[in-house]
Amino acid sequence: MDRSSSPGNDRVPDPNGIRRSLLRDAVFLKLLENVLRGVYRRGQRLRLDDIARDMQVSRTPVREALVPLESLRLVSVQRYVGVVVAPWSVGQMVERLRVARAMIADPAPGCQGVDEPFDAHVLRSCLTEAGALVEIGAWYLRRRGAIVSADWLVAQRAVLDTFFTDDVAVANGIDAVVGRRARVQQVERAAAAAERAQPDVCASELLGLAEDLIALPDRFRSAA
Repeated sequence: MDRSSSPGNDRVPDPNGIRRSLLRDAVFLKLLENVLRGVYRRGQRLRLDDIARDMQVSRTPVREALVPLESLRLVSVQRYVGVVVAPWSVGQMVERLRVARAMIADPAPGCQGVDEPFDAHVLRSCLTEAGALVEIGAWYLRRRGAIVSADWLVAQRAVLDTFFTDDVAVANGIDAVVGRRARVQQVERAAAAAERAQPDVCASELLGLAEDLIALPDRFRSAA
């Protein structure tokens, strides 16, 4: 924990630390988009110096940004080789949604549920309905006491939210516009149910949303 932000410590947070964190996050999101769009090909070796030069940053935020990418299994660190883009697939993205759907359908409570109100403002930062699914789904799982499941779902926010943006989806042969209006309405109904503290109604909407997102890649390909 940063001692500057610890309870009882009235020191002003280090602005350099804040800027460094923001820079790392910005580099992570750019690297994530490049991997998912295919700018960095599967199996391609990523050179820290090249990335740092292209993004006009030092090696430090690049090295730090690669840590969450590795935890998401989008890159791997190989001995004597370095950082390599993993052989991920659209199917793996869909599998993340299947796991999320299973968690919401059958929460595995490990402790008492957290009785916290849902803050719809968190949805403003979501790029897609998949990001909204994560945010509302995590609230629902915490409400049911499935804290570990909620933490796992939150960890998937960046990759799922980015994957279903229009440009990234098209790069992977998916038309994310198909059925969007219906998905947005599902998000709105789920969020409204969460704000009213109606977890069962919220879960029903989330399950329908997850199913539509899971079916999206096949719907586009069959139409094509």
